[in-house]
Amino acid sequence: MQTSFFQHPNIQHTTQKLKLTAARLANQHINLAVTGLSGSGKTAFITSLVNQLIEANDLAHLPFFTVARESRLVGVKRDVQPNLSFSRFAYEDGMAKLTQASPQWPASTKGISQVRLKIKYKKSKGLSKYLTEDATLTLDITDYPGEWLLDLPLLEMDYQQWSKHCQEELLDPQRRLLASEFFEAVEKLDLNAKGDELALQNVAKLYSQYLVDCQKQGYQLLQPGRFILPGELSGAPVLQFFPIAEKQLETQGVDINSPQQDSNAELLCKRFQYYKTHVVQPFYKDHFKGFDRQVVLVDCLSALNRGFHSYQDLQKALNWLMGSFQYGSSNILNRLFQPRIDKLVFAASKADHITPDQQTNLVKLLESMLHNARKQIQFEGVSTESTAVSAIRASESGYGRVKNESIPVLQGTNEKGESITLFPGEVPQSCPEPEFWKQQRFEFPKLSPPVINSEHVLPHIRMDQILNFLLEDKLQ
Repeated sequence: MQTSFFQHPNIQHTTQKLKLTAARLANQHINLAVTGLSGSGKTAFITSLVNQLIEANDLAHLPFFTVARESRLVGVKRDVQPNLSFSRFAYEDGMAKLTQASPQWPASTKGISQVRLKIKYKKSKGLSKYLTEDATLTLDITDYPGEWLLDLPLLEMDYQQWSKHCQEELLDPQRRLLASEFFEAVEKLDLNAKGDELALQNVAKLYSQYLVDCQKQGYQLLQPGRFILPGELSGAPVLQFFPIAEKQLETQGVDINSPQQDSNAELLCKRFQYYKTHVVQPFYKDHFKGFDRQVVLVDCLSALNRGFHSYQDLQKALNWLMGSFQYGSSNILNRLFQPRIDKLVFAASKADHITPDQQTNLVKLLESMLHNARKQIQFEGVSTESTAVSAIRASESGYGRVKNESIPVLQGTNEKGESITLFPGEVPQSCPEPEFWKQQRFEFPKLSPPVINSEHVLPHIRMDQILNFLLEDKLQ
């Protein structure tokens, strides 16, 4: 059977690009980056965002989403996957887990996936309001593991610079303790000996385990990210390298900028370079250069629970990765040829894990954490917003009495499925001094998902405000 000329894959790909260019020219396309480190709630956020839009005209509670409040939102549907080489974002799977008899959180991100939404609405102003009844905005969202994000700054480093950075991180006493087996193994490695793939593989396994152990202890600034979540690269030699301390290089007389040919040292350098060129660079090129709007999710509460080292590391990690995005005011040329992020939301996730009176403090804590990065971004002309959000609200707030005094409390379900009522405590407005952590610990709860009503509308906190900030100017 002969294939139609217009059905040829190359023709369809070209047609798709032309449609995307036309949409950008008409300012009717948004490529949204939902950014966050591991555990920040990206998958839950995207699931909720899709749910709020698809259900917006029914029972969803979106009073601050202008186009819905004004009854101009005609409807939203999921459209054909924009990139055929990526997985389909598992929205249906996530909703199935959330709406079963014993609800479960959507599975965390293990690879790259995408979702495209078509948002049909009625124009509110301009000549087009009279020329056409409805308009359509295309919204693309890409999901990717938080572990992979922190590899992006490696593009600016060579192997020696990266090794030095890792050694600086290992000055932390707890990190050094977790890396003890790796240290013992790498010190026995002869860097000038002929390249031994098996020996490098064994040491790389210990380095990977060190990174996994660090993550379990609440550290976030961990590279390479694929060592923790390798995806399709599991077991590949490209993930079998590790940093070398300057002292070991000096002791063995290794010039890392010009190592002996076919030696272990040369193999490490080549693998690091290959990782940058063939893993990190395509990831950056395919995803991060085309974003128009961005949401940065930050789980401040878990960092507080884990201690001062976790909070500090989260702050360093966030400032580290923010340099990997392109920021600046959007105009017609930028939209077509060099898209830049012109609107950005900093969102403290899991706002339902604290009482409403503490959410202002949570926003101030987030702003103190991202103070330097935000100043630079605002200098570039980017419109920013800071907020506290719960993509899928897992608690109800109310008041209880303690010693005849009324105090705000939360009601929810813990990880064991038990109903609980508690006062989670106060949220600091900035990072407490190191001495504070020695005397007191934070214990913000972990909650199970709520039981969803039969209409499958996800309860939330401030998702409508985030939607309005990101989309309102495109839905006029």
